[in-house]
Amino acid sequence: MARLVLLVEDVIGKDGIAVQGKRDGLKKALRKQSKDDDIREIRLQIASHQNSLQIALSALNICYIRASQTSTSLGLDALSDKIEYWGFRFHRELMASQPKAAKKNNDKAISPTVSAAVTQIALEVSLNKHFYIPRAVSSMFTGKADLLDDLRHCLFDSSTQMEKQHVQKRFIVYGLGGSGKTEFCCKFAQDNRQSFWGVFWINASSPESVQHTYSAIAHAGGLEPNQRAAKDWLANLDHPWLLIIDNADDLNTPLDTLFPEGDRGIILVTTRNPLNRLHGTVGEGSYHFEKLAEAEANDLLLRAAGEPTPWSATAIEYAGKITDRLGCLALAILQAGKAIAKRMATLSNYLDVYDQSWQRIRRFRRKPSARAGKDGTVSMNVYSSYEIIFRGLEATDSVTTQDAVQLIKMFSFFSWEDLRVDVLTNSVQHPKRQLEYDKAEAVKPAAKVDAPSRSWKQMFKGWAIWAAMKLNADRTGPILPSVLQDERGAFDEDRLMDALDQLNQLSLIYYQDATDSYSMHPLIHKWVRERPQMSTGEQALWCQAASTTLSRSILFPPLDETASAVSLRRHLVPHISHVLKCAKGIDDMLIENQKDRRSTWLMTRSGFGRLQAIEWAKFSLIYVQNGYFSEAEALQVKTRDYVCARLGMDHIAARRITLFLAGTYSLQVRTNKAGELINEVLQACREFLGPHHPETLRAMNMLGACRRFQGRFKEGRELLEEAIGAMSEKLGPEHEDTLEAMTNLGGLMYMYLDYAEARDLHTKAVDGLTKALGGSHEKTLIAKESLAMACFSFEGDVLVRGEAAHDLMVEVLAERTSKLGKEHPWTLFAVLNLARSKRALGDYTEAETLLRTTIPIAQRNLGENHFGTLAGTTHLAQVLARQGRFDEAEQMFNDVIQRHRYASSARADGEHPDRIAALWLLMGCYQTHSKTDDAIQVGNELLKAIGTIGGEGLGLLHPFAKRLESRLDELSLLRAKSDDISSGMALIAA
Repeated sequence: MARLVLLVEDVIGKDGIAVQGKRDGLKKALRKQSKDDDIREIRLQIASHQNSLQIALSALNICYIRASQTSTSLGLDALSDKIEYWGFRFHRELMASQPKAAKKNNDKAISPTVSAAVTQIALEVSLNKHFYIPRAVSSMFTGKADLLDDLRHCLFDSSTQMEKQHVQKRFIVYGLGGSGKTEFCCKFAQDNRQSFWGVFWINASSPESVQHTYSAIAHAGGLEPNQRAAKDWLANLDHPWLLIIDNADDLNTPLDTLFPEGDRGIILVTTRNPLNRLHGTVGEGSYHFEKLAEAEANDLLLRAAGEPTPWSATAIEYAGKITDRLGCLALAILQAGKAIAKRMATLSNYLDVYDQSWQRIRRFRRKPSARAGKDGTVSMNVYSSYEIIFRGLEATDSVTTQDAVQLIKMFSFFSWEDLRVDVLTNSVQHPKRQLEYDKAEAVKPAAKVDAPSRSWKQMFKGWAIWAAMKLNADRTGPILPSVLQDERGAFDEDRLMDALDQLNQLSLIYYQDATDSYSMHPLIHKWVRERPQMSTGEQALWCQAASTTLSRSILFPPLDETASAVSLRRHLVPHISHVLKCAKGIDDMLIENQKDRRSTWLMTRSGFGRLQAIEWAKFSLIYVQNGYFSEAEALQVKTRDYVCARLGMDHIAARRITLFLAGTYSLQVRTNKAGELINEVLQACREFLGPHHPETLRAMNMLGACRRFQGRFKEGRELLEEAIGAMSEKLGPEHEDTLEAMTNLGGLMYMYLDYAEARDLHTKAVDGLTKALGGSHEKTLIAKESLAMACFSFEGDVLVRGEAAHDLMVEVLAERTSKLGKEHPWTLFAVLNLARSKRALGDYTEAETLLRTTIPIAQRNLGENHFGTLAGTTHLAQVLARQGRFDEAEQMFNDVIQRHRYASSARADGEHPDRIAALWLLMGCYQTHSKTDDAIQVGNELLKAIGTIGGEGLGLLHPFAKRLESRLDELSLLRAKSDDISSGMALIAA
């Protein structure tokens, strides 16, 4: 204020504010002109102080509202969206103001008092809800402060982006591997955490890692875990978010395909590809990271080495020589510092040790570097620095260091991210649980059945299989790191944690506190696996150790429903994919090695065997549970071929893997393939176990349910009725298998339009399953859902107890949303059926809202031609027709009835029942819309379709055929009357 007064006095002069003639006016104008820069600076300061006051008032407002909350609702959920918005806004403005003001003058735009108060409030309110970054920021982070401030300013200061208001803010950090790109982005995220509701990241090094890390984001949002769901969620998220796209180096994946659509959010990208800088949209658009400044590099080395301060001139001199030789590359310098700190070298002799390591790598390197030139030299700097640490570990004769060496070798065959400790501990504990369960099941009394007598040929085959399994049994024990071998119950978790801590101290792995997991730098991850001293045989050994560890951590059903097993499913996918990829590469290398040798007996392939079959079966289970159906299918086909060829369909393992594969086909809506396999199992059960064995009856039930979805109602009904009769006798009418078969038969009777019988069967199933399994078990929920739908006709009219059926669907939806998530396929089916109940009760608006919200999710997660997606679209069209919006409805119906959309489920000589239902509803829509000719045309097509459904001309015997013929007669009469009226009008006009 004093400066402003003095400035005004200088401009006015001694003669006062009034202008005393032209001369005085000219003097005042000249003095004002000379002070323009000072006046402009003061205006900026006034505006900044005004901004400070506004932010302070916003902060006080949030304090007031926070204080008004009850003691049980102090978190983010208790704040209104408006208050949450203001919280992010004032924090962003605070962050943006700091660097901008510092560049203009030494004064800060916002006073330290206001800054501290606002920051403290932001921390207390906990504006940030999600915080996931590639790895925790190292305490050794140094330099780049100016770049961090500049980036904060260009991303948060709205005044610099007026011309790009509708462009997504993206910034690219490109440069050499190991230059600190990821660390820089993590540091930015950490420093500005309270400016974002969510901080997320994806690993863009491969399509598989992109899919997995995007799936993790979708899971955080409560969505079905897949890439499309995550992108849609971010694109439509109202809260501010930051996405770090790390290691975008895959030339086969265009960078722009990784961005969520729209203009929301902020994206930081790390890449070695300089062409990707073209995708930057704010400020300079990109930073080029090549190497640290000399002072920063020396500082990092000496701090990492643990050199006491103040540093001597000699220490700084040695540090300068080392960092210069390492190209001032952050990762290589950090590894060098760790080696010195662990006394594997000293500041004075490090370069001698380094040169020896470099020469050793060049001498033993079997292949020329795939990445030539400058980037290859950079990688060698990192590798040489790492090799010093690794050889130091190998030379140390202690249990902890040897455990650490074995673990890091095994980790190199996992994915480099999200290395969870519970995967390791479960690999020791879960086999015990599985064994105990199998033993308990083996001693349970079996149902009395009359199995067919076995021929001498069958008995001889059984003895041969038993002998072969005994001879091929692995007597050496599983291939595992020593620390994970549980000999006589001697597993020591403290020993495991000591080894992990050793690796973490050396920065060979990094601990992630937010996820309680570890990660490796990609360069180190690759080098451990491919270092020259690692022979192909040793690679095969540690790849198998990784595969064994993953496999042993996985439980078979029903044990896999435990909390620990469920939490692991999503995290195992990238590790399984990577170990399978590595195994294939090693296998291919062994083949090449054999070709290069005259005698191949020294290096032979083990081939696909019992151990691999078990591992692949478990891996395919994880793939199925995470929605990777094609990957699961590939593993299951190979496993089934091996098991069936080795054991035959008379062995339970062959039948189980066949049913597993059939289930995978069903999830892909390939019910024809599924039906073939289930039928094969059923025939084998009948031959080897007898017609009334529980396993035979379960296969019969599965095939009957499958035939329903194929439109083969007669065969399905016969199978289900036979299964229920035999199950009731052998297992009891209250057994869960019997009740599940009743649910399936009830669904089939609904397709026969026998609604009363369907309701009776579903009621018995609901009562029995609730008693046997509980009201929230998925089998019980399926029965409840089926019972609710049996209260409405398939056209959408209430038959009985409409309100009760609606309430039952509300219950089913709530249970599935809570247990499975809001985007799980079973949850989506519940939403669809709730919408059907609302349509039947006349609540068309709510029904339409539910369907329009759910159908895009089904299209994204299940596919355009999934029967659930098609059914949802059919029911939405019916809702529109009930509201008189015929043109919209007819367009939607005509899209749904395209025959090719049902090709994977209908028999070649038949139609799918869902398409027939859609044709019937379209026919009714045309009739109500007074389009009689169109209705008759669809009716004739429908009559032809019914004649082929199920094959063998059985469709015309279905009760629905009579209803169709009656409606066609009615339409023909309407057309005749219409023609008579038209003729009469023509005569009158004449």
